[in-house]
Amino acid sequence: MQAHAPMEMASQNANQPVQSGPSPTDPDPEEYLNDPRFHQSFTLPPGTDRPDPFKVTYCDYGYRNFDNPEREHVLLFCGPLLGSRYLHIAKDALAKKHKVRIIHPDRPGFGGTTHVDAPDRVRLWLEIVPALLAHLSVRHVSLAAHSGGTIYALNTVLHLRHLLSPKRPYVALAAPWVHQSRSGAALMTLAGGLPETVLGGFHTLAGFSLKHVAPVAGAVSGFFPSMQTVSGLLPASMRMGSAAAPTPPPAEVNLMAEFEEKIWPQLIQKVYSEDTRGLSQDAILLLKRAGHSDYWGSWKDYDELVALLAEAEHNLDAGVVKSAAKLKVDVFWAEEDQMIGVDKGPKWFEGCWRAEQRRDVIEFSSCVVPGTDHDCIIELKFDVFERIFRQVGESSEEEDSGLPAVA
Repeated sequence: MQAHAPMEMASQNANQPVQSGPSPTDPDPEEYLNDPRFHQSFTLPPGTDRPDPFKVTYCDYGYRNFDNPEREHVLLFCGPLLGSRYLHIAKDALAKKHKVRIIHPDRPGFGGTTHVDAPDRVRLWLEIVPALLAHLSVRHVSLAAHSGGTIYALNTVLHLRHLLSPKRPYVALAAPWVHQSRSGAALMTLAGGLPETVLGGFHTLAGFSLKHVAPVAGAVSGFFPSMQTVSGLLPASMRMGSAAAPTPPPAEVNLMAEFEEKIWPQLIQKVYSEDTRGLSQDAILLLKRAGHSDYWGSWKDYDELVALLAEAEHNLDAGVVKSAAKLKVDVFWAEEDQMIGVDKGPKWFEGCWRAEQRRDVIEFSSCVVPGTDHDCIIELKFDVFERIFRQVGESSEEEDSGLPAVA
C-alpha cells in the first residue's frame, strides 16, 4: 500500500446530563456504565412501510451548551459490526475537552433498538437518523464511522445530505469496511463462504463464548474452525493478539485511555446483557453474497457510491443545500489489518475516491495510524478520535451546529 499523508414520538429520555463530570479515572465502572446519558430511548410511530412502533436506544454524551444548543458541534457515530451504543462512552471526557457532543444510536437488533434483518437494515437506519436528530432538536451533524459502520455513514451522506452542515460537511472513516471480493483478505473470504445459517447464529455463539468459554479475550477464537473465521469480525479486545504497542499518548489522554481499558470488560458484558441479534444480521450484510447486491442500499460498492456522491455534491446548488462547502472525507487506515488487508483493499477503496471520480467537489485525505490493527485503531491510546474531535469541535465560533473546521 502506498504511503499516505499524515494526518413521535413517544419519548423515554433519561435525565438531562450534567455539563461537568468526574475525572475519567474516578468513576466506578459499574456506576459509570449506568449513567443515564447512556440509556436513552425514543419510539418511532408506525409508518407506511412499518406497521408497528419502532424503538431506538441511544447514547447522548460529551459537551453540552444548554444556553446555546444551536452552537453545539455534534458528532453522529456509526459503530462497527458490534453496533452497540456503549462502545465509545469512555471518550466522554475527551469529547468535552474538544466541545463535541456525541450521539451514538444502537443499530437495529442491538440494545433496545427493534430488530430487523439484513435486507432492511440500511432502510431503517435512514429512518432512524432524521427522526432521532429531530427528536433531539439537532439540525446538523458531522459523521464518524468505524469498519462496517462505513456503509451506514455513507448512506447517510448520500440520502440525508441536508443533515450535514452546508458550511463544513465532514465525514471520518476509521478502517472502512472493504468487501472481501475487493480486498482478497483470506479471513473474510473464508467467512464469506460460510452458510448464512451459521452467520445468522453468530450472536448466540459470541455471547455464549463470552460467558462460558473465554470471557473478554478470545471469546470465540478456537471454538471450531468455521467460528475461528467468524471471530475475525469481533472487536480485538474479544480476541487474542493485536498490533504493536502504540507510542504513549500525552499524559492527559493516557489517563483516559487507562479508564477506557479499565471499563472494557464490564462494557462488553453490558453489551451482551442486551440484544445482540444485530451482530449476526450485520455480518450477513457486510459479507453480502452475489444475490444480495441491494443490501448496502442503492449502490453496489464504493465505486458507484462515490460517483453518486460526486453528482449529488455537484448539484447541491440546484436546491438541496445552497452555497454548500465541499464535503470533506478523512480516512484512517490501520497498520495491520486481517479484515481488509493493508494493500489490495485500501488501494481499491482509495481508487474509488481518485480526483476524477470526486469531480473536484469532495476533499479526500487518508493516513496510516502506526501501531494499530483493524479494531484497536479507535482506542484512546491512539490519536484518531483526538484528530476527529479536533476537526469537529475546532470551529467554536461558528453559528451552525455540528460543524468541523477545515484546517
